[in-house]
Amino acid sequence: MFAATETAGLEEIDGKSDEKPIHLDGTTREMFELFFEHTFGRVRAGQYSIEELSNFLHFCDMYQCSHTRKFVVSRIHSTRFHFHPAQLINLAIQYNTGAIFPFAFKQLVDTPITQLTAQHRELIGNDVFTTLVYVQAALEEHRRIVAAEEPKILMHTSDCQDPVACNEDWHAIWWNGMARFLLDGRNPQPYREAVKCFKDLQFGRVSGGCKELMLKIIEHGAAFSHANQFVDEACTRLAEKLIFDTSL
Repeated sequence: MFAATETAGLEEIDGKSDEKPIHLDGTTREMFELFFEHTFGRVRAGQYSIEELSNFLHFCDMYQCSHTRKFVVSRIHSTRFHFHPAQLINLAIQYNTGAIFPFAFKQLVDTPITQLTAQHRELIGNDVFTTLVYVQAALEEHRRIVAAEEPKILMHTSDCQDPVACNEDWHAIWWNGMARFLLDGRNPQPYREAVKCFKDLQFGRVSGGCKELMLKIIEHGAAFSHANQFVDEACTRLAEKLIFDTSL
């Protein structure tokens, strides 16, 4: 083909030499080199930047490289803790990648709204940001309810000599301990961490048997399983609305 072009006196065809490369619109040299790294087994040992992964996804979608796309998504997932959840959500929505959306959204829910910059808001979009505000408000209300209303001792164990005193001290310890851990204005603790701190407190007139029984109940986390279910449902609805194929 190249020889025929020369014989006919036509303009030199792209791809014949390094001086006349093939131009692929919308594809940078760096993006193509990432493709070669994966295709020919020369995957780098270091970490990809969020820009490189984004460009790589763009390349895979442009040229329909489904196998390479799975590799890119797996790299994003394996290094997900290195990126801000807003960046991951932007990738998930922009490139229809549902596999990383649940993790990113749940990480975003755990991020104080005051720590989100204007750039973060732009990355996640209005739908995600509005949902995030409502979810965080609902979780805060639920946290306050749990902090204020201790689980009741419905049946005292056989070693409990004074059920009235046991109930009184259980209520006091819950309010001064668990409530303080959950609602600390400067450093509120996640439920699991709050339970660990709570177990180390002195339980006063609460009998050993009643204490052991109630600790088993709160360690099970039934009160906060509702909060987790709420976040899961909000995440699923968002993914269904914003991502065409949540299996990717």
